[in-house]
Amino acid sequence: MVKKATLIILLSVFVFSLFFSQGCGSLGRDNNATTILTVAVAGGLAAVAMSNPRNPNASTTTTITGTTTTRPISTTTTHTTTTGTGSTTTVTFSSTTVTVITPGGTFNVQNITHTGTFTGNIYCDIVMDRINTDQVHISYYDRLQEDLKHAWGKIDNWQTEIIDSDWDVGQYTSIANDSNNKLHISYYAPRDSALAYTTNSTGSWEITTVDDPLDDVGYFSSIALDSNGHSHIAYYDDTSETLRYATNQSGSWVIQTVSISQRGKYCSLALDSNNKAHVSYFIESSQNLGYATNKNGIWDSEVIDISVPVAWYTSIAVDNNNIAHISYYDAAQKRLKYAFGSLGLWTVRVVDSNIGVGEQNDLALDSTGNPHISYYDSTNGNLKYAKNIGGSGWILSTIDNDGNVGQDTAITIDNNDKVHIAYYHTDEYLLRYAVQQ
Repeated sequence: MVKKATLIILLSVFVFSLFFSQGCGSLGRDNNATTILTVAVAGGLAAVAMSNPRNPNASTTTTITGTTTTRPISTTTTHTTTTGTGSTTTVTFSSTTVTVITPGGTFNVQNITHTGTFTGNIYCDIVMDRINTDQVHISYYDRLQEDLKHAWGKIDNWQTEIIDSDWDVGQYTSIANDSNNKLHISYYAPRDSALAYTTNSTGSWEITTVDDPLDDVGYFSSIALDSNGHSHIAYYDDTSETLRYATNQSGSWVIQTVSISQRGKYCSLALDSNNKAHVSYFIESSQNLGYATNKNGIWDSEVIDISVPVAWYTSIAVDNNNIAHISYYDAAQKRLKYAFGSLGLWTVRVVDSNIGVGEQNDLALDSTGNPHISYYDSTNGNLKYAKNIGGSGWILSTIDNDGNVGQDTAITIDNNDKVHIAYYHTDEYLLRYAVQQ
């Protein structure tokens, strides 16, 4: 990732000078030592806030031109993992909250937990808690233990648990919360090459295998709940290369094949106000963005964007007028795109035309139907965020540029239209969280 060397040098000189000016150049402890609390970025200006832990009323703020990272550098958390063989691994990571000022708003950023020192995706997803409305629930895959896990809480108050540990489970997780504040999670279980589902609606986690044919199914699972709390899941059959759909709306699981002929990768599902399903996906045979819906009682499908190749990493949401909104990656131009509309009538826009952005993305709508997208900048290894309020144009922001961050991003919006984002810190194997202030 490209850094502004001049800023790093200036910042280092500034902190080094302040460090010695406060009398910390000796081996003895100085009661007036200054600690860096936050590094905030706003329009190319980095504001470094300093605080004196022995004298909290003494503080200093300076502004340095350029851009900087947002690495937490103070409080630490110890994460201990015990494997099936009984060996124990202990990892210490920073849990300091960092405030980041961007054109899209001010965000607090914090590491939640370590996800195992194996390279690969953690497939996280995020949803709001319905009772504690400032808290979130995050489903994710532990790379080391190969378990499905659940993290919940808010800044400075996190808990985690193992949901399913039956040997390599929890990839492609998707999470939803019903009206009783009970969670529902769909995921891929490589051990069985199957689509699995779990819920704590009875008070404890109950695990069900939804679809386990001879085929390898369950990739890119995406879950949504209807107004009666029933689950609807879109997912990909990797063996037959088809898009599939499962629902327990009737009381038992019913499986349907939505489309065939190399269709269904990177699928995403949302429901409208009539409990009808809308699915976005990648058409591998023609390299286009596909869309399917059963709103007319049968599955209708069409191509939205005929550019080639597009529609990697699609994400869909449906607004109060039953209009579908889709974010996706244009692999040909290596940029983030967005489409909205319904069967036969679509509008397509470029969100971020910078090279290498949007390869992983997630979309959510606020209370008035405005789109918000979190996405990965693979060129710079950053987490980015885009919003379009009232059709006034896209506001683009870099939320986190601390190392290689932003993969497996997932976004949700609370009742106050505040944005919450879960994502992966690839370099340090951390589940990270950003919340708008």
